[in-house]
Amino acid sequence: MLTPASLLVITALATAICLAVLGSLARSGVPGIRQVVLANVCTIVALALMAGQRASGVPQWLSIVVANFLFSLGACLAFAGVCRFLGRTVPVWALSAGMAVMMAVIVLFLYVWPSTDVRIVGASGLHGLLHASLSVLVVRAMARARSRYSYLFTLCVAVVAAAGHLVRASVYAIGLDSTTTLLQSTAWNVAFLTLGVLVMPSLTLGMIMMIHDRMLDEREREANTDFLTGLLSRKAWWREAGRLHAQMARSGRDLALLTVDLDRFKQINDEYGHPAGDAVLQHFALLAANLLRAGDVIGRMGGEEFSIALPDTPLPQAHQVAQRLMHALRETPAYYEGARLDCTFSAGLAQCRKGETLEAVTRRADQALYAAKTGGRNRLVMAESPAR
Repeated sequence: MLTPASLLVITALATAICLAVLGSLARSGVPGIRQVVLANVCTIVALALMAGQRASGVPQWLSIVVANFLFSLGACLAFAGVCRFLGRTVPVWALSAGMAVMMAVIVLFLYVWPSTDVRIVGASGLHGLLHASLSVLVVRAMARARSRYSYLFTLCVAVVAAAGHLVRASVYAIGLDSTTTLLQSTAWNVAFLTLGVLVMPSLTLGMIMMIHDRMLDEREREANTDFLTGLLSRKAWWREAGRLHAQMARSGRDLALLTVDLDRFKQINDEYGHPAGDAVLQHFALLAANLLRAGDVIGRMGGEEFSIALPDTPLPQAHQVAQRLMHALRETPAYYEGARLDCTFSAGLAQCRKGETLEAVTRRADQALYAAKTGGRNRLVMAESPAR
């Protein structure tokens, strides 16, 4: 049978393993990692001190007072780490007040009115409130998360921990169990310590999972976003345009494609330098993003070429959108280091017809763009409808 002392040792070892994994993520720069690392260190030291309560020569101020201080500090640091990770303000004063009340209970009922039961009630009350508050934080953050699995895991751990601590406080407050030391092998004490074995390692694991989710989201955004303009990358545009094409094909609604190429872009690069060319690309991207609708899909296909998918847009309306965009670019020049950079674009417009693939309609838009470029630039050419 596991003894309370062995459970404390197991908890310390499990916490150390999770700490090693969490430490490997420290260089990611994700907020909150440092606090949770310190929380694990405090917990490991606290558990080691608690396990020495029966050892001869270990004073109570060290095995009880300091141990409880470090254990509760670890819980507060873990709470602070999750707050920082989720972008919330750390309630320093509330945490400090809770720690002060708990430590007052520990000292008074150790040296003035000795009672292990009351000390347990005080410590469990603080930890129960911390984990209940953590549950609320995670629930609020989960509503905005793209992937909820790691948040659900952390929420379950926090809810179980809060319930366990509050039940423990109730058991010793109403006298269902009584103990003279944390290491006494009563059924209640062993049950609560067994639950406690899982708390800090599981919370740390939940933090690791949430960090990995955030890092994956960031990598996905980087892969899907053109670093210069903030528009969709070529791969992401094809994926989103393909999704729109499939929806339009099922419903029979209109889908128009507009292929845009900035005119004489090489000349701007040669005359003013590549940073000026970058400024022009960013200027066009901003104009297009402000002019297009929320459901339209625009991406940078490479160099100075852009593609725009216009769902639920008949050809005459798509033509108007392209004309407005051309007018906006002509009337709103870009600037770089005081130099005015006037620019225009050529464009090819194609309407997707029933049964036509996305690749086919894109080729027709590209052919129309080529005709616009060879026809003198700064113009829009509409592709011929495919043969039926």
